[in-house]
Amino acid sequence: MKILIIGASGYIGSHVAAAFADAGHDVFALHRPAGAPPPARYHRVAGDLAQPGSLTAAAAGYDRVIHAGAPLDDGTDRAGARALLASGSPLLYTTGAAVLGAGSQDEDSTADPHPVAAGRPAIEQRVLRAGGWVIRPGMVYGDGGGLVLGLLAAKAAERGTGVYIGPPGTRWPVVHVDDLAALYLAVATQAAPGTIWHGASETVRLDAIATALGGGTAESWPLSEASAELGPLADLFTRDQDVSAVKTRAALGWAPARTSILAYLTS
Repeated sequence: MKILIIGASGYIGSHVAAAFADAGHDVFALHRPAGAPPPARYHRVAGDLAQPGSLTAAAAGYDRVIHAGAPLDDGTDRAGARALLASGSPLLYTTGAAVLGAGSQDEDSTADPHPVAAGRPAIEQRVLRAGGWVIRPGMVYGDGGGLVLGLLAAKAAERGTGVYIGPPGTRWPVVHVDDLAALYLAVATQAAPGTIWHGASETVRLDAIATALGGGTAESWPLSEASAELGPLADLFTRDQDVSAVKTRAALGWAPARTSILAYLTS
């Protein structure tokens, strides 16, 4: 297939682009003029998520357009989704587990977004109505990126012990970036139109991740202190979730190869 990847120079998108190219698809990468150039193995297509008006022409004529870029703000993201759908190319859109409420959640659960993801359910519904697909990853880790390295490991190094936000026991869905990239490939090639899929290989306690990063010790970072530094994102770390991907695994044959982030962090 002829595939346009949005975010091909980013953490998730670079792995997604590689997975499609390795599978033999013809990969094009959206490239904003001032951005880092994508690898030479991909064709470059001019466009910028921050300029939604550039996206309709950029996304026209593909078998799949895959949005794996980082969110900007609700207004820009909504306008960008509308522009991509106006291109007529089938769209696979990334949101995340933050659109779901606390407790046990699956692919059929009603959205109950955390404030940091307040605008994403509306985008999901627009994409689904157009016959596109939605992927909701958990916290992504592996290959030197994601919040595990960018925030939690950095805080452990700064404080000399692992750090989690708020009380212990909060659970989060997680997924290795390579397994997530394989899910994008499965959705794009196998999934029925207008469907939601979950990218979560396991549920794990954040204080357990902090302990692994801290070499066996961890402490709470009070929410008030964390919020002063991280803003609303800090509160997201206190939302206890057990997000199932059972339907995703069964329907698509998705079988994550890395099923223990704790083993990964301590190996």
